[in-house]
Amino acid sequence: MRGPRDQRAWDAVIFGAGKPIGVEAETRLADVQRLERRIALKQRDSHVERVIVVVADTRWNRDALRTASSALALAFPVPRSRIIAALATGQDPGGSGVVVL
Repeated sequence: MRGPRDQRAWDAVIFGAGKPIGVEAETRLADVQRLERRIALKQRDSHVERVIVVVADTRWNRDALRTASSALALAFPVPRSRIIAALATGQDPGGSGVVVL
């Protein structure tokens, strides 16, 4: 992030598929709006344009994603299948998205 006192960090960053892609891993989605705000601030401060949110495949998380699907679609519009296919071939997925694993 910005400086040595900034404790925020991406869980991973993917290089080599065009622009760097920030990866944010979530084991349990509690507040999707807070997640979106946190990621937006990280994007702004780290100048990372694309983000892949990796979410644990649990019933709780699937319900949370279903409930917030319209809001998430605006911030993370690239479908899982396109992200997986692009990354598998070393390509840029072309935007941000959510992957449930």
